[in-house]
Amino acid sequence: MTSKPQFVYIAFDVFPSQKGAATHIDHCLKALQRAFSSGLLICLGNDEMPTFQYDTERNLYVYRFKKKIRNFLKRTQAFQKAITEMLQHELTTEVKLVHYRDVWGGLAVINAKRDFRTVFEVNALSHLELPNRYPNCSLAVLLKIKKLEESCLSKSTTIITPSPITKQFIIKTFGTNSDKITVIPNGVTIYKTKPIVDTLKASYILYFGAFQKWQGIKTLFKAFKELHDLDLRLMLCASVPEKRITVYQELAHNIGIHDRIDWFYELDKTELAQKIKAAFITVAPLAACDRNIIQGCNPLKILESMSYGTPVVASRLPVIEYLIADNKTGFLVPPDRPQILGRRIRRLYEQPEVVKEVGHTAQKIIEEKYLWEDQEIKMKKLYLNLEYV
Repeated sequence: MTSKPQFVYIAFDVFPSQKGAATHIDHCLKALQRAFSSGLLICLGNDEMPTFQYDTERNLYVYRFKKKIRNFLKRTQAFQKAITEMLQHELTTEVKLVHYRDVWGGLAVINAKRDFRTVFEVNALSHLELPNRYPNCSLAVLLKIKKLEESCLSKSTTIITPSPITKQFIIKTFGTNSDKITVIPNGVTIYKTKPIVDTLKASYILYFGAFQKWQGIKTLFKAFKELHDLDLRLMLCASVPEKRITVYQELAHNIGIHDRIDWFYELDKTELAQKIKAAFITVAPLAACDRNIIQGCNPLKILESMSYGTPVVASRLPVIEYLIADNKTGFLVPPDRPQILGRRIRRLYEQPEVVKEVGHTAQKIIEEKYLWEDQEIKMKKLYLNLEYV
């Protein structure tokens, strides 16, 4: 007989998917599986995914919220209502722990008035994230969301975040006790790839992942325009469908680089790994904005690139300097400066041995500190150390 869930994991994200968020969800679930016998995942889903299912391999119940509500805030409210109903269901009477990724899941949890322990996983804070996606979002709405985040932070049993910059932001902004926050960085899984022919290594530079404004794609495009005389192509591997990228395809046309770009969409992990390993370098030109500087982040793309011995040219921001030592495990440039980025790539193109050496050093750092197996052990320890009723 299938046992009732002992934990609930809540994510206002589609799962599974090729996005970085889904990767993190997957490894949190693995850590929870090590700590508890069975669980429940509440997440978003698309039309092709079942609303309800039982994953026998994970001993995991899955409920996907699939209502199509155009207004974002109304959609989050409907999501919260669905969580509340699920937490009142007979299925969840034995739940000991609830882990949630954002305020949209957290509000329903802290209002449930149950004795379970709660983990608030802070990868980003919505009052800073939403203006990037919805520029017309009013200050009043953002301040209200900030108050809701403060409530979730204060009422959660413990907090985890992948970045020490984010931890400091939470302490400074919300007055949260430092001891309540644990930093557990993102990790990588190294997939088997085919051997790379050295003569192919310098044929393209690679950007992969999401295409939000704060990723600095426009800076990358302008920098690449400066490299028109080099035998280099730009490969872009988007973690989302092509229909979500049309604005960037138009931007590439306007800048005049569209004929030197190769586009790929929603590649699986092994396909993407092969392209990372074969790239000359990868780029992470994060913009200098509040989201990246004040709040912080822990870019998975940087760790993944380093894990295959392909060094990253990235923006010199505190969140990046936490991961990359300039000229040792990667290369740093000022943010939002396309000409400087272009010149740095040009110099590296002329120094393939430097690129190779830095890539090798970066790979060793990943193997020592950033494998997902190690991060899962840290998460399991955190889960088990909570005092349960």
